[in-house]
Order: sequence, then C-alpha cells, then structure tokens
Amino acid sequence: MLAVALLTLLVQPFAVAAGRTRTAFDTLPSPGVARALARERSARLSGLRYAVRLDIPAAVRAPIAGEETIRFRLGEAGSALALDFQQDSSAVRALEVNGRAVGYRVGNGHILLSARSLRPGENSVHIRFVAGDAPLNRNPDYLYTLFVPARASLALPVFDQPDLKGRFALTLELPAAWRSVANGPELTRTVRGDRQTVRFAETKPLPTYLFAFVAGAWQVETAVRDGRTIRLFHRETDAAKVARNREAIFGLVARSLRSMEKYTGIPYPFPKYDLVLVPSFQFGGMEHPGQILYNASSLMLDETATQNQELARASVIAHETAHMWFGDLVTMRWFDDVWMKEVFANFMAAKIVNPSFPAVNHELRFLLAHYPAAYAVDRSAGTHPIRQRLENLNEAGQLYGAIIYEKAPIVMRMLEELVGPATFRRGVDEYLRAHEYGNASWPDLIDVLDRLAPTHHLKPWSHVWVEEAGRPTLRVAVAASAGAGGRRVVQRVTLSQSDPTGRGRL
Repeated sequence: MLAVALLTLLVQPFAVAAGRTRTAFDTLPSPGVARALARERSARLSGLRYAVRLDIPAAVRAPIAGEETIRFRLGEAGSALALDFQQDSSAVRALEVNGRAVGYRVGNGHILLSARSLRPGENSVHIRFVAGDAPLNRNPDYLYTLFVPARASLALPVFDQPDLKGRFALTLELPAAWRSVANGPELTRTVRGDRQTVRFAETKPLPTYLFAFVAGAWQVETAVRDGRTIRLFHRETDAAKVARNREAIFGLVARSLRSMEKYTGIPYPFPKYDLVLVPSFQFGGMEHPGQILYNASSLMLDETATQNQELARASVIAHETAHMWFGDLVTMRWFDDVWMKEVFANFMAAKIVNPSFPAVNHELRFLLAHYPAAYAVDRSAGTHPIRQRLENLNEAGQLYGAIIYEKAPIVMRMLEELVGPATFRRGVDEYLRAHEYGNASWPDLIDVLDRLAPTHHLKPWSHVWVEEAGRPTLRVAVAASAGAGGRRVVQRVTLSQSDPTGRGRL
C-alpha cells in the first residue's frame, strides 16, 4: 500500500496537506501574467523550444488531445517555475520533468513545477493535455488560432509573455480531406485512411501570441513573385471573384515585401509568406509570420469596388507585411509597447501604398482620420499616455483606443519630421538589426535616434509626448489695423501654447 501511495503522489497534481510546510512549491501565481512574474521568468529562462502535437477530430465538439515537450535553459533552479495554462487540472493528463513523473500544482491559470524537479541548465517538460477551445475558433469546416495578446495559454501550456520567444515545431493529426498551414513550411504529410499527419518545420523565435495554425476545407491559389512562392488560402466559392482578385492580391503582397526590404535593408525574415482569408474574421488582419490571417471580404472585392475599398485593401496588406519586421522580427518586451508595432505598421503602409493612389489627398485623409479623434480624447480628463502602465497581460485589451490608433501616428510623424527622414530611416534600420529575432522597447529606439540626432533632445520630447498624457492648448492672437477702404490689415499673428495641466510643459 505504501508503494501504491507513493506512486499516486508522483503522478497526481501535488496537494499540500493542512498544516504542512510548503517546501516543494512556492505559492501559485495570481491569474494572468503579472509584470513581476514575467520579469522573474525572463531572467531565468532562455533557449525555449516547443514541440507541439495536436490530434484534431472532424467533429467540432470533440476534444482535441495534445502532447507537448518544452525545452529550455534555466539559469537558477532554486525556486518553483510556473507555466501558463488557463484550464483546470482535469485538462492535464500527465506531466514529466526531465524524464520523471513529478508532482505539480494547477490553479489560477498556471501549472506550477517544483524546484526539486528542475536543474540549472537544460530542462525538458513533457505534458499530455486536452487543448482549450476558446482561441481555436472551431466550426464544422475549419479552425484557426488567434492567440493575441496572451491567449495561447487558453489552448496549450506555454510561457505566455512576449519577451520569452520560442521556436515552435508543430505536428497536426487531421481529417485526410483537410488542408493545413502554420508558421513554418510543411515538411511531411502522411495519409492513413481518413486521417493525415502533417509535420511543419521549426519556426524562427516567436512570441506565443504569434504562434498560429489553420486547418480545414480550404482552396489554395499559388503564385511566384520575385522568385518567392506565395500561397493564398480561401473559402470563396465564386470562381470569377477569385480570378478577378488573385493577381491584385499577389501583386500587393510582392510590392509590400519589396518596399519593406528596400526601406529596412533587411530581407524578409521568415521562410514563407502565406495568406489565409478567413470569413468574418475578427480583425482586418493578424500578422502571424509565414501565415497572415486576413478578413476575406476586405481582400476579395466585388467588381463595383470603390477607390476607397481598393486603397483599404492595399493598406491592410502593407500593414500586415510591415509587421513582419515591426512586431515579428523585433517584438515588444511587454504589451505597454503594443502601440509601437501598430503605429509602425501604419506608418510604413502609408509609405508603401500612397504613391499608387496619386488622386487621393493623403495629407487631408490622414488629418481627418487621426486629428479629430485624437484631440477629442486627449483634451479630456480621461486621457492617458500613449505608453501606458500595464501590470498584468490579462488587462492588455484595455490598452487599445484612440490614443494608440489616432494620437500615436501623429507623434510618429512628428518624430520623423524632427530628425529628418534619412536619420529616422537609419535609426530604424539600426534598431531592427540590433534586436532581430529578439525583443526591444520604445526607449531602445529613442536611444538610437537620440545618438544620431543629439541636438533634438529626443528623450525629453519622448517623455512629454509618449510617456505622459495630454496636448497643449494653442491660442492665436491676431493684431490688425484699418487700411485703405476700411479693409483690415493684419500686422501680426501670435501663436502661443500653454500646458492645460498647469505644469509648464512644452
């Protein structure tokens, strides 16, 4: 009976008896990923690799069985380590650390591994689990993942924070008739009866929110542009509509890639470029490297499409392509800088797309799109800085709004005007090369530009415009006198600014 009891203790989730000292485990972290937990893990962990295998049934309500091996280097093994998995303990079927079944605790969206099961240096964690459905967007004909901002842990165990980039090797078990696509190229596809096994190449280092896959009944269009094969996955049943749009879509992708490579001097940083056109997709697009999701209706246009619709299609393709460099190649350390990748994607999209639409007044369009909405919020008592304080990733959705999407583009334009386009471009190139396949923050870019343009005092400028809220109150005073024929003659126009908070900021 003693041997059976000990074996049961090893393979079941670890429980601490009342009145017993907790020596094997620290306290379970709070729900979500708190900033303190993220910092502690990023200081301890490196060399992350995920080998993920998922068995996806045809029946939409049938559970998805998962198996995963996580490998990493641990700098300090004297305390417990928390994985993120936002499911209850019943979803964890088995767990081994370094080849041994060990005790663990599940709660608050985490799996807590004991310090005694870990060692300095190389470690591996093997988990069998039932995948969570929430971010898999399953329906009878297809599924697609959407893990942004920190929802990968709703589906599988991961370290779900942007500065713990890992390499993902994915294997999918699927119905034989389905097509699938993921971040990495397909390596092998084996069909046995009504099932198939698809194995994908290991990815470049990615944050968990960019790991993605799609599977289901998809049609595929293929084209070669500039020596690069581009694939378009879609579910459009109107063959004429597909034929009418395919060349335009492939052409826009190719032009966006050429423009980004030319501007940054950095070749496209991922091994492939696939587009997946999802019916009724939640966003205009989502920048998973190697496998970008788009809203189908915004790319498959009708014959009667307006110039604005064509401009919007070109802009969203350029935006998501720009993300391959800004957000994917270099990723923010924490979601307080999520605005940075978004504003850079829009900033670059305008440079790529605007010259192709010369009949459009782009300056007026930018003004109308951004200034009124930005001013309306930034004048109010409820405004906030562009770069907001974020204590937990489960609150990241609250960061989005007019300040990120409307004020930040104005400020980015101001920055380019301050230092000049050539210096700005040089700084961006240096920033990307210094942090490629890693993480960086807004101050890292400002440090580069401040060194390249020291007379502009960019650090105090950044503090006022990015780290603090509000905008100046501007006043215009016109001095005039009566001229010949009773006409007013303007002698002087004075423009003055003041800080509405009374703090004297300029």
